[in-house]
Amino acid sequence: MVKLLIFDMDGTLIDTDEVLYKTWKELFELYKPKDYTIDREFIRSFSGPPIECSIARAFPEKDPDFILSEYRKRTAKYYDTDLKFFDNEKDVLNKLYKDGYILTIATSKNRPMTEKSLQIFGVFDLFSDMVTSSEDVAHKPNPDSLLLLMKKFNIKKEETLMIGDTSFDALAARNAGVKSVLLKLCPRTYEKDKMPDFFVSSYNELYDLIKRI
Repeated sequence: MVKLLIFDMDGTLIDTDEVLYKTWKELFELYKPKDYTIDREFIRSFSGPPIECSIARAFPEKDPDFILSEYRKRTAKYYDTDLKFFDNEKDVLNKLYKDGYILTIATSKNRPMTEKSLQIFGVFDLFSDMVTSSEDVAHKPNPDSLLLLMKKFNIKKEETLMIGDTSFDALAARNAGVKSVLLKLCPRTYEKDKMPDFFVSSYNELYDLIKRI
């Protein structure tokens, strides 16, 4: 029986695809040559990996600390205008909380933006703990963030479920020895050797799955 639910953030708990697109588009327009082609699919691939990895891919020619500072300075306004929650998500999270599941988060997003996102939609108090990029813990697909949460709540591997949207989440779960489910709510490409145990296409399907396993 599952007791501990570990959620990813971007593409799982919140739809930040448009936030990411507008932020990166702004950076490309500012710091790339005028003839640079802005590719939405390329930007979409930045959902999942740590921001430092995305910066290295997008701006190998620039000082990464400068780009990171510019990214953080410019992205906050888009959270106020373009952040989205998924259909039926809030109802399902409340049901899972009332059912007694321990809701936690493992994300490569920093703690301030993670907390802000949860507060915008009024679900912050449903989560018992989180491991973010603000903590000194290796990013997914390294399993350390998952193992840390399992240890804190004294939960066994077979009682844990990782819920994400990318192969990074599925591989982190595999490395931790726990089951995983990916939500197919945003366009994503999945690597064949990093598939999850389950796929679902809505939060209602996720709830039904959790009650079954």
